[in-house]
Amino acid sequence: MGGPLLDADPVEFRANYNEKSFMFRHNMAGHPLFELPRIVLAAERMLGRGDLEKFVALGGQTKSAATKFSAMPPRERLAATITQLADAGVWLKVSSVDTIDPEYAQLLQRLLLELEQLAQFPLRSEITWASLTLFLASPHVVTPYHIDHESNFLFQISGEKDVTLYDPTDRSLLSEVEIERFYAGDYQAAQYREEVQQKGSTYRLSPGRVVHHPPLAPHWIRNCDNVSISVSIGFCMRDIDRRSRVYQVNHFLRRFGVSPTAPGRSKVSDGIKIAGIGMVSKSNPTTPTEILFSGMSRLTAPPRMLKRLVRRVVGPAS
Repeated sequence: MGGPLLDADPVEFRANYNEKSFMFRHNMAGHPLFELPRIVLAAERMLGRGDLEKFVALGGQTKSAATKFSAMPPRERLAATITQLADAGVWLKVSSVDTIDPEYAQLLQRLLLELEQLAQFPLRSEITWASLTLFLASPHVVTPYHIDHESNFLFQISGEKDVTLYDPTDRSLLSEVEIERFYAGDYQAAQYREEVQQKGSTYRLSPGRVVHHPPLAPHWIRNCDNVSISVSIGFCMRDIDRRSRVYQVNHFLRRFGVSPTAPGRSKVSDGIKIAGIGMVSKSNPTTPTEILFSGMSRLTAPPRMLKRLVRRVVGPAS
């Protein structure tokens, strides 16, 4: 594929990027990297390398957005499961395939370059981590309501599905407390409520369509009566990584009975919180878990370890 992979209006892209959801076109439907035999090969390499957490297979019998991922029973981590999608009633996620196959890695970098050109700012220099993830689902499977830290673009390769996205800034949908709990490690913190369904925007994704998920935008997905193959480009960025640290400190403050100031309302308050978590965070994180939670892990470490960290940060007691 020698031409551009993305077909978007640059003005619309710049106006909405990381602020609200929107849909545009792509040219990856039919790409050989996303044919089932090639995906099976990628999954086999991943499982052979022992990256079990990067190949998630869950029973997809649920029909409700309110269902939690933890309620979906795990399925066997077999690459052969991919070829049984039509009848298996399963939801599959193959994460970070760019780390096990250089062709996926090259495609990821090409997509990031095109996104940067559309955004018209040095996007790649602000990215702290990026990945290409494959999603495969049996007919009628529902992906439960949830939020993600990353900025995300979801590309439909084959089949059709409906993606319902919500405004990440609407606190009647997503409260400060839910976000704080998410950044404290509760991935199921966002709560779906039937009465807010009409506030969402639903996009019918068919091959050649892509929808943008801003960071923290609540969303859920219903597959149509077909096998679905989608590709997700997700990436962490410096500004949203910093914001996550504010939410983490706010989580601690709220536990101690303090009503914390939400991110973005005070540069001084945000700066202190960011610096505080930053002092105990891993200096050179390489995974999204390290980026988001290395500081939290150390702050919630056993008291003896925490004392050692305090001495490193503030020096020995006089």
